[in-house]
Amino acid sequence: MVNQFRLVLPAILLAANCQIAAASSWDFGSGGNSYVRSGSSFGNSLTFSQGIEKLRVTAWSDTADAPAGGIESAFLGRFSTGLGVCNRDEQTITRCISTSIDHQVDNVSQHDLVLFVFDSPQALQSITIDPFGVWDRDVSFWVGTVSPVINLAGSTFGALAGLGFGSQVNVLNTAGEDPLTLSLGGRQGNALLVGGLYPADLSADRFKIRSIVSTAPSVIPVPAAAWLLLSGLGSLAGLRRVA
Repeated sequence: MVNQFRLVLPAILLAANCQIAAASSWDFGSGGNSYVRSGSSFGNSLTFSQGIEKLRVTAWSDTADAPAGGIESAFLGRFSTGLGVCNRDEQTITRCISTSIDHQVDNVSQHDLVLFVFDSPQALQSITIDPFGVWDRDVSFWVGTVSPVINLAGSTFGALAGLGFGSQVNVLNTAGEDPLTLSLGGRQGNALLVGGLYPADLSADRFKIRSIVSTAPSVIPVPAAAWLLLSGLGSLAGLRRVA
């Protein structure tokens, strides 16, 4: 029995180190995940469901007419290719929705943002953006652990860390009209904030947010060297018992 355990132990340790969490893909385009809408004007939200997990999504914008130039609520819309934003500088929501340029997430004269808050912590893997027309597709995003009822109104980009967000990450991409999938690096948290490049450069970034892929945070793996050490100790213990 001791010999059998000594032979099986390395396999058990290897299997424990190779646990892979199942991925969840959230599709925000037409025909994607179901949702419940709350509100129909600025400050509305869409709550998507997948099994027991819920994902609440809201829209925000840093516009000139916001108090002290800070962040204010915007309108979140679901379109055929994903989620878009109408901010308060784009006149009425009706006009914004009917104009494909306006209801994209953009950083022209104002900076549109989409905030995703999950029910539980996630390891965020990737996001797919989909522009309408040929536009630059640079993205800035923040991942963090925040209050489930977080309110960005009146905040600034510099205050995001105080709300629980990590460092800003910029992903620079070429212009195009095709969907583009970007890595989120497996960063962990219950919230993701996404917008065009901040601060904006000379090229306008415009896109809709088509989908997100996340996984449940995996067990922190023990380094391979430690597993080998444990395996060796187990083997030595087995040899000692046999002797």
